[in-house]
Amino acid sequence: MSHINFAIPQRKSELLSDNDEQYYVKNVISIKEIQPKLQEAKQYFKDEGPEFILENFDTFYSVLHHADGNLQMDVITKAYQLLHRAVQNLNNVIGFLLSDKDSLNDELRQKYLNVIKMLLYVYINTVTCIYQKMELKKTQTLQKGRSRKKNADDDINGEFDKRTSLLALHNIVQREINLFWDPPVVEETFVTMVAEVCYRFLETPTIKGEKEIRVELFNMLGTLIKSYNHGMAFVIRIGQLIKMHEHLVNCIPDGIQILVNSYNCKGLVRDFIREITEWQTDEKFQDLQGTRHCSNVLFEMANLMPDLMIPEVMYLTRYLAHDSYNLRNSVLHVISEVVLRVLTKNDLNEEQRECRDDFLSILEEHVYDTSAHVRSKVFQEWAKLQQENAIPLKIQTQILEKAVTHLRDKAANVRKSAANCVTTFLSHNIYGARLQLDQIQAELEQKQTLLDDLKKTLESDFLEKLKEVQEQWLSKEEKMKAIIREKIKEGDFEVPPESQIAKKDLPELIRLYVLEDKYVEAFEICKNAGNEFPEWTEVRENLNEDEQVNIFLTLIHNIFLDISQNFNDRGDEGDKPKRIAPCESDLKNLENLENTVEYLTGVVNFLKLIDDAIKPMADLLESASVGDMQEAIEFFIAAYQFNINNALTGVLEMLKIMQRNEKERKDHIINAFKKIYLTTDSTNMRDHTITIVERLIKLLQTVPFENLLDLHLIVSEWVTNGILDNSVIDMLWQYITKKIDVSDDQSRAAVYLLTMASMGRRTIITKNIKLVAAVAFSDRGRNDPLLVTAACQMLQVAGREKQDITDKNPPFRIKPNDPMWKDLTDILIENFYSKSEYYNSMMSEAIECIYRLCSKPEKVCEDMVENIINSLHSKINNNNNELSGYLIAQCAHILGEVAIKQLNFLDEAVYKELKRRNYIREERKTNKKTGKVNKPVNVQNASSRSRISKNSTSNTTNQSVNEESTITEDSVLEGAQAEDGDAEFILSVLENNTVTESSGLGKLAYLLVAVCERPDLYDELYIQGTAITALLRYMTVSSRFCEKNMQLIFTILEKTKYSAIKSNILIHCSDLLERFPNIIEPWTPHLYERLKDDCTEVRTAAFFMLANLILRDMIRVRGHISEMARCLVDDQEYLKEMSKNFFTQLSHKANNLYNVLPDIFSHLCDLEDVKEDDLRHIMKFLFGLIDKNKQMENLVDRFCSKFRLTDDDYKCRNIAYCLSLIQYNEKGLRHLVDSFSYYKNILQNDDVYAIFKQILNTCNKSAKNEIKEIATELEEKINTVFETNEDGENPNKLPQANQEKPATFKKPRNRAPKKKLKKKARNSGSDDSDHEGEKENTTPRRSARTQRTPRRGRAIQNSDSDSD
Repeated sequence: MSHINFAIPQRKSELLSDNDEQYYVKNVISIKEIQPKLQEAKQYFKDEGPEFILENFDTFYSVLHHADGNLQMDVITKAYQLLHRAVQNLNNVIGFLLSDKDSLNDELRQKYLNVIKMLLYVYINTVTCIYQKMELKKTQTLQKGRSRKKNADDDINGEFDKRTSLLALHNIVQREINLFWDPPVVEETFVTMVAEVCYRFLETPTIKGEKEIRVELFNMLGTLIKSYNHGMAFVIRIGQLIKMHEHLVNCIPDGIQILVNSYNCKGLVRDFIREITEWQTDEKFQDLQGTRHCSNVLFEMANLMPDLMIPEVMYLTRYLAHDSYNLRNSVLHVISEVVLRVLTKNDLNEEQRECRDDFLSILEEHVYDTSAHVRSKVFQEWAKLQQENAIPLKIQTQILEKAVTHLRDKAANVRKSAANCVTTFLSHNIYGARLQLDQIQAELEQKQTLLDDLKKTLESDFLEKLKEVQEQWLSKEEKMKAIIREKIKEGDFEVPPESQIAKKDLPELIRLYVLEDKYVEAFEICKNAGNEFPEWTEVRENLNEDEQVNIFLTLIHNIFLDISQNFNDRGDEGDKPKRIAPCESDLKNLENLENTVEYLTGVVNFLKLIDDAIKPMADLLESASVGDMQEAIEFFIAAYQFNINNALTGVLEMLKIMQRNEKERKDHIINAFKKIYLTTDSTNMRDHTITIVERLIKLLQTVPFENLLDLHLIVSEWVTNGILDNSVIDMLWQYITKKIDVSDDQSRAAVYLLTMASMGRRTIITKNIKLVAAVAFSDRGRNDPLLVTAACQMLQVAGREKQDITDKNPPFRIKPNDPMWKDLTDILIENFYSKSEYYNSMMSEAIECIYRLCSKPEKVCEDMVENIINSLHSKINNNNNELSGYLIAQCAHILGEVAIKQLNFLDEAVYKELKRRNYIREERKTNKKTGKVNKPVNVQNASSRSRISKNSTSNTTNQSVNEESTITEDSVLEGAQAEDGDAEFILSVLENNTVTESSGLGKLAYLLVAVCERPDLYDELYIQGTAITALLRYMTVSSRFCEKNMQLIFTILEKTKYSAIKSNILIHCSDLLERFPNIIEPWTPHLYERLKDDCTEVRTAAFFMLANLILRDMIRVRGHISEMARCLVDDQEYLKEMSKNFFTQLSHKANNLYNVLPDIFSHLCDLEDVKEDDLRHIMKFLFGLIDKNKQMENLVDRFCSKFRLTDDDYKCRNIAYCLSLIQYNEKGLRHLVDSFSYYKNILQNDDVYAIFKQILNTCNKSAKNEIKEIATELEEKINTVFETNEDGENPNKLPQANQEKPATFKKPRNRAPKKKLKKKARNSGSDDSDHEGEKENTTPRRSARTQRTPRRGRAIQNSDSDSD
């Protein structure tokens, strides 16, 4: 069949068309007949070899034809196996035929050309068909899950191997099969057909993990490119695949590397890069996925072949102006990789250095790119370059400066990358680990001084000698000039060969001849030196005689003055040589100093930038982005490790994050402090623990007081999680007991650290209580009140265990007769008279410790107070009945501390213990009856239990209905009454037996009252403040005592001259109001009055207290809240911010702000000291907090109704201003139109009219046509106010005098009865409620122009109340 001509079709169906010139399929075999035909083909193959395809092509075509239908997979597999053997055999036959190329005749060449094309066509298509079916099967399996039965189709995996198929094809294309074509060029369709199987394999994601197949695949493509001119088709096809398949991002660069290394296809790189980049510049293509894939391919190619990317960089830079940030990022990454991998060698030539600098300049420019993604990527590249020391020293500082600047970038990813870049520059700096800015600056100043002094010395010596030489020349100049003129006239300028003189010796020789008056010799030397240069001869020939004389004279003069060389001035015989120029040691010293100064200057500039980064890095710790915070933490860790001067500032800022309720942030901080303080380089365990303890002590001594709690949390977390070693705990105990030589400060610091550790594991202190008492309450404690204070705080941890009322074991307590209590109280009594600044804190912590741990703390404290009072009596008798103010203050402090601690002890500890015992009794009773136990009521203390006693009883009664019949109502009610009885008992003790006259504390109350009543006698702040604090604590205990002394406290609040006392009273009033609201509530106006106090601290304390109470719903929002609104325009910025925060939170609580907003406006209008600008500023801020449409709509009605109550211009224009602050929707604007009668007559006022015009303009700009229509209606109504009649008069104009008010003051019609209104108010709780809640009725300020009767005034009040 050598006469046939087989043409490779584009589609299979083309082979079914009749064609006399080309081969076509004459018979498509049915599915049933395919297997027998395959058997026949197999026999043909045995007989004829690969030529069997000429007779059996239709059979294999039929397999392909039915493969997409119902043809079974095993039939296709059999066809594949036969074809695979045929292809392998064909390779051998071709090899045999090509071994003797001369024997190839035209007939044989044509025959085997058809065999090759026909056999490879059906083989490649069969391989592709099987591969597609395999991938489809895998996809279906993944979708259905793994649980399926094995079938015959699964065996194909063992029969089909992609690698062997590729090898079979590759072996053939490696032969010189082009000889079978005439002319000997393989047709493009054949090459494309063979390459297509490679591209099909690349399309599936599994190729990413099949390295051997990828290598063989690209080897075959390399052969096609190298031998069959497939390069351009390869580039185009691969470019298309990359756009569609993400898994090729890593595969293609690896393949191109194979093509470059194995087939020397370097020119392919440029074509490939242009293919994957140029299409992105066409605006018609908006393929974000393709852009991302192509950009990632550039990334990988830069990583694998940076040397080949150098010629392409300048081409790629054109894309840096492209809109796609992915493309710009990939180009910048290529530049970075080229610099990093190729241009960082030490032996770069000048061209390479220039190229590197250009590339780095491009990176530097894109620090200011418009895209945040690009800016972020650039800083990542700079950080990578710095890690590999690839950035020249001369530009490191300017790059670091840009990174520090971008720490405040608006984009979070840029801030994160810039922070990482700054940290990398610090961690990989070239200046070493000694980076204290102050020390290096001092060293720089010292070296700079030495350098300046040396320069001055050398400069003065040089100038002195130069002046001397100049004077010598002037004395010889005229004679020298005459000799030059004489010699020029002679005209002999020939130079003898032996007259040449070394250049370095010329100045010395000229000076020698001139000074010895040998002018001719000097001229000859100069003439000979000039004749060495041809240009000199040409210039001299063009000059006249005078010009030649001057030029020779100038030349000899310059040489004569050249004293730069080191030489000695020859003086008279016997004289010592005199230095006239710097010697070698001076120059070397100068060079060393210059290098040192340059180095230190670089270090200082570097550290100044690091210091500048500390503040923005501290701000990043509070960033909303956790990534920013992480990078800032890493920076401060590095800064601390390099001993940067202000690094501790950042470490302390990190502590503040522990206050935030975010576990992820806290974990980062805990790990950061672990790296800083718990990681050492010590190889010895003892040195390791001592280093850690010393670091922690230093940190504790540095941490501000307000951050101590944060450090508590960190240390306790370390202990809880087992991060802090037990060896460190043991070392801290050794510091406390002074088993090793430490100072008192270090020992006390160890106590505080162990206190923090005990918060994480209480057994640290509970097992060592006696040890702590023995150390702190001994002779050391008598002389060291700070140690006693720290020890008491540590012991308190043992008593902070949460009481469980279901626990059968009582809480941990120490008996009152334990020696440790006597030792402690003895220290307190002995130091009572010592005027120590630490005594009060020691006393407070000691009393707290007693009440935490002692089983009968009142007995211990009562004995202590009694002993102190007895000693005071004896002291008074010895001092003529006089007692110093200091001792009075000390007494007051102790009494106040004991009173408040007794309150807490009874209200919480004793009450819970009573509940625990009651629970155990109830449990025993119930177990005897049913075996079930009542659940205990979870109440924090007796006071709160008393407040809910009614509800508790009713709830218990209701609950009893649902209990089983075996538990009677009486038993349940009995338990509830018992708990109520416990609460009443505790409250009774507090009310009648704690601070009353019958108690020890009550007997001394007269002392506190006496001091508070006589500020004229006790005029010191310390005495007054301590006494008032103690009195307030007494009042917190008992309501009777509180009510009795309330007048005194508020009198002091009004009249005292000490702002600290006022603030103290305000803070305690918050506690009093929580304890006894009915007693304190009538006095709340006096609390609001403090908002007008002249002292900023008092105003701040009053506002803080009131805001806290209002937000906790402890007091109701009343008309006095307008005083709090005035703080929005206070002079103090802190108070203004506090006010804004308060009203913002108030706006989030139901309708609170909405209800009081009209009242705030009315009260502010009545205050004459409120400026109009301030009023408007306040109202603008408050209206900005109203964000619900229904509330806005109702505010329109409520403010429009205020027009009826006044004709004062000031109020009217500000009411109109408030209406302009409302965001109008259709309903709100309709309400404004319906209320037109209220403000119709006020529109004559120019200011009011202007405001309404502003409202109309705003509404007309709305996008909603409904709003525009209503605005047009309102505008028409407003225009009617200014219309005139035929006489030119305005009928709507108000009469000027004696005119009755319009009917707007009449009682509104159809008003609902009061009972219905009350019922409606009770049921109204939604946001659309128009009910204002309780508020005080206020009488509007009367206009100066209008006098109202009392009756009318009452009508106005009622109307205002009803409408607002």
